[in-house]
Amino acid sequence: MPTFGSAEDYGVTVADEADWRRRAELKALLRMCRERKTLHHPGAGSLTQQAVADLAGLSVRGYADLERGIAARPSLAMIESVADVLSMADAERSALHVLARGQDPPMPAVLPGGDWAQAGPQLRSAVARVSAPAAILDEMWNVLAGNTALAEWTGGWSEQVPADEKNIILLLFRPEWELLLPDIHDLRRVAVAGLRYQYVRSVGSDRFAGLVGRLLDTSREARELWERYVIGFPQRRYSFWYRHPRGGLVEASYLTGQFTPRIAMMLILVPPDLASPWS
Repeated sequence: MPTFGSAEDYGVTVADEADWRRRAELKALLRMCRERKTLHHPGAGSLTQQAVADLAGLSVRGYADLERGIAARPSLAMIESVADVLSMADAERSALHVLARGQDPPMPAVLPGGDWAQAGPQLRSAVARVSAPAAILDEMWNVLAGNTALAEWTGGWSEQVPADEKNIILLLFRPEWELLLPDIHDLRRVAVAGLRYQYVRSVGSDRFAGLVGRLLDTSREARELWERYVIGFPQRRYSFWYRHPRGGLVEASYLTGQFTPRIAMMLILVPPDLASPWS
């Protein structure tokens, strides 16, 4: 009897179990949305793949491949068009991006003159009760509310500076932090790349432009980093070293958790038995 090679020998990619589950979820999501769309228009018949393709400006083969989970690198525009045609809710749209493209959808842009995030009394009360240095941040890394530990570990910075300068990225570019953070230049590079990403989303905002202007005024290093035009997703977690005057090199962690796309809580995890270096 002839011996046949594996599918991979013939250039055929075989989906693993995780990919089959992804395909099943994607197919179920799109079918459910098609059927729900039909129910909103009684008597119109089933919303077929052909109908969705026509409304989204796709070929029926292109849409069918998307629904089967085998579309090769579907574009952002394609996914957004399908989501619009199917009147997807925000959570469904996000799930479609993850299942079809393997990444979260872009955050919506902030319109010129739009309202900005605020920290209400409940959030302020919650952060005040945290023992580690903590703050409520907006999407520009402005400190909307900070606790006592944050004030102690920043030498009073979070309570003393004007509101429009109470920004975590501006803090990183203060000269005194170069002695305390051995990896300060790496931290600045990562922070500016994340700021550039947020700036692109808010390019119509005079408020954000003002922050960038203040950043560029801090130092030549800030201007050089900004001019490199490096864009990165804002990092939500990383470790860094802190040069404590009495405890030596101390490892700390920066964590943020999103409450909404524009509001996050920041925690700085430091050894619990170590006092502030400014005390």
